[in-house]
Amino acid sequence: MIWDIICNGYGILSTFMFNFPVDGKIIVHLTFNRLKFTVMKIQLAKSNPFYKSILLFFSVLCLLSCLKDDGFPQTETTTQGKKWNLEIGSSPLEVFGQLQELGTEKNIDRVSILYRLPYSNPEQIQSDIALYDAITIETTSGILERTVFQIDHNKVSAIEKGGGMLEPIQNWPEDLPSDASIYINDPVEVLMEKLTAIYQLPLYQNYQLVLPGKSLAKPYDPDMVNYDEWFFTFSENISSSVDGRNSVRLFFKNEKLVKIKNEYEEFEFVN
Repeated sequence: MIWDIICNGYGILSTFMFNFPVDGKIIVHLTFNRLKFTVMKIQLAKSNPFYKSILLFFSVLCLLSCLKDDGFPQTETTTQGKKWNLEIGSSPLEVFGQLQELGTEKNIDRVSILYRLPYSNPEQIQSDIALYDAITIETTSGILERTVFQIDHNKVSAIEKGGGMLEPIQNWPEDLPSDASIYINDPVEVLMEKLTAIYQLPLYQNYQLVLPGKSLAKPYDPDMVNYDEWFFTFSENISSSVDGRNSVRLFFKNEKLVKIKNEYEEFEFVN
């Protein structure tokens, strides 16, 4: 006896087929629509104690394969003209200004600078720290320990310390004399001077410094011209139960915006 089940759909599987040959073995052919050339064959003797369970498992897969694909994520690439107000051919400075305008409309507060590595000491930082809203110093081995200095109005506005969870503190390092430790309300210039001195101490020489994504609320950082990929996201309400999310990469070449790649997804939620 031969029994074939074929299910063509738009879900996880584009083709699912059971073959029950006369010799009593199950041969299962799976073709995944996102891995078009992947074929898996499973042979199982009918006498195997898990025969019925495996048959049920693949029957469920068959049903899932017939489910309609929602068509997401959707990817759009722009290499000419505009996407929103972002214009191909613009300089990094111009794009940053365009992002500030777009941020007001789409509620975007920052742009990530991709492939910017942590700094091993303060002298490596080319950016003006006052153009950022925070800087983090953290360990490079073992258990993560970090201290985050929040920056507002060109001074340290808050200090938090911890690993995964951060707790507010008044100064860091807490065991140094007051003239060497960094305090809330220290100007940015004093923050950097103290960090430079702290890095001379053997205990802190293996720490690294990390800048966050670039806040759109502060002016452009000229050092951003040295990075060819930026990234930002924003969400939009589509309906009472659906949100849409845009994940956007900006590609630069020779200091000009050459490509915008947007990946759009939708998510259902329960109110």
